[in-house]
Amino acid sequence: MNNSANENLRELLAGFMDEAAARQTAEDIENGEKLLGAYSAPQPDERVLAEVKKNVVAAVRRRRTVVFQRRILTAAVAAAVIIVSGLVLMRYGNQQSSHQTRMVAASIPASVWEGADDADVTVLTAEIENIQSELSGAHSDDGGNGSNDIGDLETELIEVNGDMWKG
Repeated sequence: MNNSANENLRELLAGFMDEAAARQTAEDIENGEKLLGAYSAPQPDERVLAEVKKNVVAAVRRRRTVVFQRRILTAAVAAAVIIVSGLVLMRYGNQQSSHQTRMVAASIPASVWEGADDADVTVLTAEIENIQSELSGAHSDDGGNGSNDIGDLETELIEVNGDMWKG
């Protein structure tokens, strides 16, 4: 140790013990450091180093194999879940839409079906015609007193939207 470090150590030790004991302890520490510096650390045997390296390499390979297997397994499980979900949706998802199509088809007059080439176009055409007939009926059913149901609904909607923004 250099002199300033030695003095700092003596000051530190003086806070815990008397001056003579602090000086003696600082000298003992300095002599111990000199003794440790004089002898170098022993080198391990080459066979021991080779064995340790071999064990480390084997452990790293096992770890990489486990990580790789875990990733493959995770990907396989994810693929299986996606495939099963797709199959379930294809099997059960179409039943609900076909049931809805049957309900709509039952409400369409037979005269519409007779001239249809594409079922989807026919269904959409029939739905549009139904909506048009309902709207024309709503416009003509004002009761003769000037009140219009659609106009009343629009007025209520405007009032609700206005009240919503007032806070």
